[in-house]
This record gives sequence, structure tokens and C-alpha cells, in this order.
Amino acid sequence: MAAESGAIDLPEGTFGWLNANSGSTLGIDDHRLHATQSFFPDHARLEARGISVSPFLQRQVDHAVIQAHRSKAASFNLIAQTLEHTSPGALISVDGDKTDGIESILKELKRRFDGVESYSKAHGKLVWFKHPDVMPDISDWIDVTYLYPNGWVTRAGVFSADGPDQGSKALASALPVLTGKVADLGAGWGYLSGEALKSETITELHGFEADFHATECAKHNVRDARARFHWSDVLSLEENGFDVVISNPPFHTTRKPDTTLGSAFIHKAADMLKPKGALWMVANRNLPYEATLASRFRRVDVISESGGFKVISARTPKTSRTG
Repeated sequence: MAAESGAIDLPEGTFGWLNANSGSTLGIDDHRLHATQSFFPDHARLEARGISVSPFLQRQVDHAVIQAHRSKAASFNLIAQTLEHTSPGALISVDGDKTDGIESILKELKRRFDGVESYSKAHGKLVWFKHPDVMPDISDWIDVTYLYPNGWVTRAGVFSADGPDQGSKALASALPVLTGKVADLGAGWGYLSGEALKSETITELHGFEADFHATECAKHNVRDARARFHWSDVLSLEENGFDVVISNPPFHTTRKPDTTLGSAFIHKAADMLKPKGALWMVANRNLPYEATLASRFRRVDVISESGGFKVISARTPKTSRTG
């Protein structure tokens, strides 16, 4: 992180730490920090450190450090939140990699604010400026909610904010009539849950999602009385007794594909299901989940393969990871 480089002297007072990296320190005492983090596992780790943390900045602070989001619109919204909760003269800094669009953020900040400075380190850049006495127009940074003609709501920065992703659509089209208690692991903004609930024999559906903003969108998008959405870490769930689990699991924690997280979702699904339960999932065709599925389920079938995706049905979970 460029923010830990010592390129700028961090003044006294409290700091907002927006989109906080739970593995960093900033060189600032934790008790001076008021963090925001909408990704549940990182939120929990920050809370465990004793740092004040919430999905949004909820209090006035003296200064702020912003970790750039992969979504440029989400990054500008974080800057807008910061300006709303600081006073003129406050130090505002933005830390990000080139892959986070920090160069375009710098360009836009220079277009709207005076006295913008920057420091580059490796692939990262730290940008800073002072909260001005007279604010420029940043109204276009404030509303990052997307409204679709059919009533769907998404938000900049959530997965597939521009509409249903192709994997979820493939899984939705392959689902049979579902019965009983259903879990949607990695429910996102609710598209797949909404499609599953077309089965009238579902008695209840629980969507589990790590992104706070996606969870809030799902609550708006799926108004079925049988649905409940939970902001949570899927891998820490202790719920069980489900008849069906559906999932379009994430396949990376960085920008490179990685089956580790998706495999962990498969293990969690097997733990959550009843003895005769079934997992329905979708994955990129080139991701090798078959060995993991075979280790946890007695029957595994590839239902369809098209458009770069495979839909898989796995039935009768084994009782342990050794099976």
C-alpha cells in the first residue's frame, strides 16, 4: 500500500478509512480509525481488531484515507462520502493500484479540485488533496444505484451490476422445480434467488451474501415472503437442514481465476444439506470442480454446457470431507 510509504505526514486527529484493507495498519493507531468495509469477512476482521467499522462512513472525522475500489464509480462515491463527513482543510487521500483505475481517479480529481498531489510506488499510487472551502459539483459521484425498467436495483461495485450474469442465467434456465428449504450461496443482488422462487413448492429461501450492498439490493429485488437475505460470510455459516442449495460461486479473490473459493462453497453446501439434498451450481467450463464434487457427493451430473459455462447437479452429500 502506498499509504504506508510515509510519502505524506499524517496529521493528528481521527481518520475515516474507507474500503479498509483488514490486513493493513496505515501506521495510525486503531483507536483513531473509523473504517468502512462492505465485504463481510474483512468487516469481521477489522471488528476483531477493535476498529470502529460499518458499511458506510457514519460519523464526522478529521481526515480520511480511501482504498480505491475496483469500480471507478464506487471509488468516487467513497470520495463523496468522505467529503460529506469532513470539514474544510481535512486531508483526503486515495490509495490504489493501476488496476483499480487510480490514474483516471487522479485525472478527475485534478479536474475538480486544486492542489491535488500524488506519489507513485511500484504499481500503486497515493493521491491527496485538502477538503476545499468551496466545494465543486460532485453530484454525479453520490448516486451509484442503478435502476432497471423491470424494477431491479443494483449498485456500482457489486458483482454483475449491469444485469444478470451469463452463468446465473444458465443455472436459472436449468433449474428443475425446487421443493422445501433452499439456500442460495453467494446470492448477489438476488437474480438467481428470484428465479428459483418461481417454484411454488419452495417453502423458504435463504440468500447468503458477503457484499453488504448486494444484500441490500437483493432485499429490494426479491419481495417474495418466503425469501430472507443475510449479509454473512458463507464459509463461516453453521446453518443446515436445507433440501437444496443453489450457487454461482465466486471463482477468484484476485483478478486471476482460482478454484479455492468455489471448492470451499461446495464443501459448505454439502455440510448444509439434508442427507438426500441436492446442490445445483454453475461454473466456468474450464474450472476443475469435479474432484471436489465427487469427494462430497455420491452422484454428480453435468446437466448442460454452453456459452463457456457448465451447470452441475450434485446429489446425496457424503457426511464428511473424507466421505
